[in-house]
Amino acid sequence: PQLLARIHIQTSSIRSILHPLLTKLGAKHPQALMYPLSVLMKSPVSERQVAAESLMDSLKAHSSELVDQALLVSSELIRVAILWLELWHEGLEDASRLYFGEGNVAGMLDVLLPLHDQLETGPSTRREQDFARSFGRDLAKAHLFLKEYIRLTTSNGGTIPKSGGFGGQSTNSTQLSVEAEAALNQAWDLYYTVFRRINKQLPGLTSLELSHCSPALFASNKLELGVPGTYRVDGSYVKIEKFNPSVQVITSKQRPRKIVLRGSDGNDYVFLLKGHEDLRQDERVMQLFGLVNALLAKDRRTNKHDLNIKRYAIAPLSHDAGVVGWVPH
Repeated sequence: PQLLARIHIQTSSIRSILHPLLTKLGAKHPQALMYPLSVLMKSPVSERQVAAESLMDSLKAHSSELVDQALLVSSELIRVAILWLELWHEGLEDASRLYFGEGNVAGMLDVLLPLHDQLETGPSTRREQDFARSFGRDLAKAHLFLKEYIRLTTSNGGTIPKSGGFGGQSTNSTQLSVEAEAALNQAWDLYYTVFRRINKQLPGLTSLELSHCSPALFASNKLELGVPGTYRVDGSYVKIEKFNPSVQVITSKQRPRKIVLRGSDGNDYVFLLKGHEDLRQDERVMQLFGLVNALLAKDRRTNKHDLNIKRYAIAPLSHDAGVVGWVPH
């Protein structure tokens, strides 16, 4: 990950060394790069994303099936980690804070418009179909009001305000400003209704059927992709045999999932699937603990005292989702 974190460096002297090195590493240890690269391909930094896609393309030359499986498992686990119901709940909370708390309409639109775009692409699972049936009509109307607000605000050279409320810096007439405010108010009437209904449904979210929230994972079996945390420097690892069809939702604020993977060795591997949380720093801490353990084992003064820091697997899937090895009580 430390090398991959610098994958987008533009300095030619460094880039000429780093990229061939990662390509050679990927040829010999493709499993080691699958999860970290899948994270970088979802990076909000476009240069990092492009560099990761280029490296992943080079891996496809010799590990095409593995690459396809890694991208599918990563994206589908994120789908399970954060349902549309939760995406909209979190999105409406953030948008409300930005608009009503800070008067930042531009920020509000940056949160809401991608959610509307995703909804308009259409559902691909039963859970998403249920969401679209329940909330799609109201959210489509709200989207129209947002578009009307944008049109009214920008039609005469006005800009979407980042502070101070709906009006912002504009050369629009007073009438247009009034109409723009009315459009936003109508949108938020609908959003508030949707938010209250979602809020009532979330406490009942205690378990998920994989067939309903990710048919692709439900159908996946006998993969070449390794179970997170099982890859070793000698090239050995445990492959994912299948995913348990039932997923438990932990009743805490962020509602993480308890998922079970069956390994090719016949053992079950339990993970906490977390959404709304960046696990990349946690992964670095585990790597540091591994280095400390290696130093403790190597030193004559400490190796006979059985000193060791307990570690567990951490595999980020994106900047706001990942899996953590389950630690029993």
